[in-house]
Amino acid sequence: MRHDSRILHRLATAIVTAIVTAAALMLCVASAEAQGTTPASGADVLRAMHDRYASTWYSTISFTQATTRRTRADSLIHETWYEAAKLPGRLRIDLGVQDGAHVLLFNGDSTFAKFTGYPVHRSPGRNPLLILGFDVYKQPIERTMALLQIEGFDLATVHTDTLDGHPVYVVGAPAGDSTSKQFWVDRDKLIVVRLLTTGQAPAIVSDVRFTDYQAIAGGWIAMHVTVTEGGRLMQEERYSNVRANPPLDDALFDPTALR
Repeated sequence: MRHDSRILHRLATAIVTAIVTAAALMLCVASAEAQGTTPASGADVLRAMHDRYASTWYSTISFTQATTRRTRADSLIHETWYEAAKLPGRLRIDLGVQDGAHVLLFNGDSTFAKFTGYPVHRSPGRNPLLILGFDVYKQPIERTMALLQIEGFDLATVHTDTLDGHPVYVVGAPAGDSTSKQFWVDRDKLIVVRLLTTGQAPAIVSDVRFTDYQAIAGGWIAMHVTVTEGGRLMQEERYSNVRANPPLDDALFDPTALR
């Protein structure tokens, strides 16, 4: 088969250009990390997160969650939740026992709730914790960027800070802004360590902290998560029985199977 040399030349040039562009982006973030400077945008931070772990991060995970949460009556109650995720985009939570009686299901852009005696309720909305803590490593960077922008994060605004003595990138707000939606990423491990978003009331900021990270199956998981609003503890999560890459049937995450 004969080939037009001009077509081959253009193809080779396009491939080289793509490789050089990708390498330049990686070097830009790597240089920023080495110098302690700020990446140009949140997209650079997300790309660095993705590229660091995309080839190793687990695809499924399950764990038991000891949950303390504040009720509408302003009391703290303790519960056991059983969670399973299939990445990207799917998270199932069985509350109390794993009998399918009480289930919260996050699937794509919808949340489904099933409680005994009530019809399955669907509401629009994503789980930013799922996007930033897990999905970012298992889906195209463009998808993550689009979802976070829909959720109201300003990816053009980035600054550096420290959290508990560790350097971080803060995406979504300028320095000194503690009310805008933003996420904090550990500069060295490239994992999210803090999330500020809208609380139960629109005027209240929800401050989510991810601590006690443990390495697992080529990725990480925060074994302790706290959610505070106005300085008050709203929810605390402690994980155990963590399993990476367990076989999980798609039916677990099928909203129609909840009925």
